[in-house]
Amino acid sequence: MTAAGTSTAEARRRAIEATRRANEERAQRDKANIKDATILLVALGKIAEVDEWKKKRFAELRAQAEREAAKRVTDQRAAAGAAIGRMRDRGETLTTIATKHDVGIGIVRAMARHAPKPEKPLQRNGSHALGGGGETGAETGGVAYPGTAEPTAASA
Repeated sequence: MTAAGTSTAEARRRAIEATRRANEERAQRDKANIKDATILLVALGKIAEVDEWKKKRFAELRAQAEREAAKRVTDQRAAAGAAIGRMRDRGETLTTIATKHDVGIGIVRAMARHAPKPEKPLQRNGSHALGGGGETGAETGGVAYPGTAEPTAASA
C-alpha cells in the first residue's frame, strides 16, 4: 500500500510521471543511437571504399614500378652488351671475357645479345635533294629532264 497521507490518485500521477520521464529518456537515447548508427554505417562504407581505392592504387604503383624496373634492366643490359662488344672489337672472345671477369659464359652470351646493333650506312649515289639525279651511270640527265645534262654547281 501507499504511505499515510498519500492517495491512490497521487500515487498514480507519480507513476505516470516516472513512466513519462523514462519514455522521454529512452526516446532521447534511441534518437542518439540512430544518429550514431548512421555515422557508424557511413564510416564502414567509406572504409570499404578506401580498401578498394588502396587495391587499385597499389596495382597502378606496382605496374609503374614494373615498367621502370624493366626500363632500367634494359638500359643496364644495353650497357653491358656495349661493353662486351667493345671488348670483342679489341680481340677478346666471349670465353676469355667470362673467364677473366669470373662471370658465367651464359651470362656473357646473354648480355652480348643486347649489344647495340651496328648501323648500316646509307648508300648515297649523289644528291637526292629536290628530286635530283642520284643515278650511277646508265642514262645522262636528271630526273626532271631525262636525256639532258644536269647543270653543275658552277654553271647554276
